[in-house]
Amino acid sequence: MNDWKLLQMIKACGWPLAPELLAIGADFNARLEGGLVPLHWACAQGKAGLVKHMVQHGADVQDAADDGQTPLTLALNSGSFQVLMLVIDRLKELAAPPPDPVLRQRLTGIVSKSHADAKNRMAQTLKDWDRIARKAGTA
Repeated sequence: MNDWKLLQMIKACGWPLAPELLAIGADFNARLEGGLVPLHWACAQGKAGLVKHMVQHGADVQDAADDGQTPLTLALNSGSFQVLMLVIDRLKELAAPPPDPVLRQRLTGIVSKSHADAKNRMAQTLKDWDRIARKAGTA
């Protein structure tokens, strides 16, 4: 792991285990010490830079935690709009099924008191996700 920027990001984010576990080529969905999963931890903590790094290097955003939470629900619970959009954008790329009505309501609710740009982006993102899923036959 020679990438200075990556090392600084890992150091700054508060990752509790060895930095090598977040290096390019690592399994970001592997269960580590105490059941910790790097992608799940980053989503739950709202670590946008780390989530972006993991998604760009093969993290599976459809991998559910042992308790059934997905990276999407973990990102939603973190309150980080940026992390939430990173996960949603990757799910759309994979033509994953769009969220059920309850989760959709939570997604729109998180931005209900936000800036109009965030509300509009979420509304458009959900419409795009529905369209992509219909086209792929996963809706």
